[in-house]
Amino acid sequence: MTRRRLHIVLHWAVFMLILAMVKGGTSADWVRWAFVVSVALWVGIAVTKGLIGKAGPKLGPRTRAIYPWMHRALYGVLALSAALNAAELTGLLSPGPAWTSLLVLLGLGAFHGLFQFWRHTALYDNALRLITPRFMHGIL
Repeated sequence: MTRRRLHIVLHWAVFMLILAMVKGGTSADWVRWAFVVSVALWVGIAVTKGLIGKAGPKLGPRTRAIYPWMHRALYGVLALSAALNAAELTGLLSPGPAWTSLLVLLGLGAFHGLFQFWRHTALYDNALRLITPRFMHGIL
């Protein structure tokens, strides 16, 4: 499996795990552990190999300059949320902060998705093709 394909799988797996955890207000421990492990793997790859997403040439100079920092911030919030979930699951932290972090992560993820959708539809830079599985490219 290539690094890009692994990145795509982890991106969508983490997204689905967040939705599964948030949908009912609570989640089974195995779902939370799957989230923690997936995020640890994803962030570990990003830290060791670098970010895979790059600002497109059609973005303005200011947006291109802050793009990598926005990406790093998302990874930071993702790692913090996973750490809080792990701490709650192991009993090191009382329940509450992990739930709040998931809601914050879901909100930031919504902005992230809207930004990428805007890039894809307004700038026509195929931003969504970079992160969607190949079988979906025909509908983009």
